[in-house]
Amino acid sequence: MRNTLRTSFWQAAYQSLPEAGRQRYLAYIEQAECWDLALDAASDALSRVKGALTKLFEPPAKARSAH
Repeated sequence: MRNTLRTSFWQAAYQSLPEAGRQRYLAYIEQAECWDLALDAASDALSRVKGALTKLFEPPAKARSAH
């Protein structure tokens, strides 16, 4: 392995392949990891945007009466 895989999941997937097929499928596994990381980053970004928009459009809290 050329140490190109960054996550333990994809490293394990690569190691689970038979020795004869590793080089054949390495590019596919690298591409899958790239998509996985990109989708994870996009999901995190959308979650942050959603939280910011929720706070922005949240109605102000009503003042409580002291009585």
